[in-house]
Amino acid sequence: MRMNKLCLLAAFLLFVLPLFAHNAGIEIKGENRYKSVRLAPPVYNGSYNRLADLLIKNSSGDTVPYFINSNQNETNIRHETMFIETFFPRFTVKSENKKTKIDIAGLKNLRLCDLVIETDSMFIRNVYAPGGIKKELFHLAINDEVSSDTTLPLNRLIAWDETYTLVIDDADDRPINIKSIAVRYYADDLVFEGQAGETYTLEFGIDSVKAAPVYDISRYKNEILKGPIDKVSLGEIRYTETPPERKFVINKTVFNIVVILVAILLGALIVFRLKK
Repeated sequence: MRMNKLCLLAAFLLFVLPLFAHNAGIEIKGENRYKSVRLAPPVYNGSYNRLADLLIKNSSGDTVPYFINSNQNETNIRHETMFIETFFPRFTVKSENKKTKIDIAGLKNLRLCDLVIETDSMFIRNVYAPGGIKKELFHLAINDEVSSDTTLPLNRLIAWDETYTLVIDDADDRPINIKSIAVRYYADDLVFEGQAGETYTLEFGIDSVKAAPVYDISRYKNEILKGPIDKVSLGEIRYTETPPERKFVINKTVFNIVVILVAILLGALIVFRLKK
């Protein structure tokens, strides 16, 4: 029992590493009351629990309420009015055992629409992606006629890993020459009340266990979306060396103090027992 108390005492004397967020300035423009900023892939990549840890702060450091407008309800899906953005991620290619493996960076936490492989190689091959996705892609140039389908649907699945891997079944053919890969994803907007001349900052990547904030503004978002909203943009993203999760670290000086306290308490306990 006494040892348990000593352990608790030691735990209280540990230092907890501060959690630092990545951040980006929000470039305010327009005279409307509400602003909408579209999230870029690095925000998804660096956030926890898929955007649960996002914070908007003003120049005074106060938290600014917002709601996420994804425009992805069933009606919008049928009418194809979702927010779809395209970007060209970095990737590496490795061929072995009659297969080509393409490792794509920068897709973590994105809800994926599809990707397009740009190549000048002539081929017909099966391509595989996470989530059981498989499709035969081809690029044919015969008798001055070009027939091509190099688009792989990704079925709105979320990429959960740092690296997203495609596999091309080459069979006995040479690997194709991949010039670039274009990825389309479903984007989200943050809508908030902003004032002209004020400075706002988006913070993310601060807490791996934080629940998504709940603000009153989300209760009347439908009314807000009916009115005029200024589209604003994110500035350059500034990264910090963020620990992947909360960690407890013992400061050397405090550790020495804990050891001395434990030794004193143990010594007192032994003397007390001997006297009994």
